[in-house]
Formats: sequence, C-alpha cells, structure tokens
Amino acid sequence: MDEKHFEELWEQEERQGLQRRLQQEYPAWQQRRRVRRTALASVAMVLVAGITLSTFHFPLSTRNYDSVACNRNGIAEGHWAAEASRILTIETL
Repeated sequence: MDEKHFEELWEQEERQGLQRRLQQEYPAWQQRRRVRRTALASVAMVLVAGITLSTFHFPLSTRNYDSVACNRNGIAEGHWAAEASRILTIETL
C-alpha cells in the first residue's frame, strides 16, 4: 500500500465518521432548532399582543353619570352625556 492510497483511505474513514456523527446528532439539533423557533415565535406574539393592547385605551370607568352641567336650557342631560361619550371615544381611538 502506497502513501497516496493510505491518505485516501484515511480521508474516507474520517468522512464516514463525521457522517455517522452528523446523522446521530441531527435529530437532537432539529429538536433544539424547533424549540428555539417556537420560543421566538411565542415571544414575538406576546410582544405584538402587548403593543397592540397598549395602544388601545380602555375606559377606566364605566359608571354612568347622574347629571350633566350645561348652561343651555332646553336640551336633555342625556344628550350631553351621549355627546361627551362620543367625543371621548373618537379621541381615544
């Protein structure tokens, strides 16, 4: 056996050893990759949901007012309460 043939056999064995190692480690690598992707997607979804919810201003109080003070006579208090609610709703959106 000459030196060239020996080197070829040595490289072939190294390749086969690396190939076996990669084949054995591939399922574990694939599982880690899947877990990382799932974690990253979950974090992204939580961030998007958090940002989306933080942009909406939910009413702090849902109580109805008992009366409305207005200097115009002849217009029902309910009208002014509804008008104020409409204006505030438009401004918060």
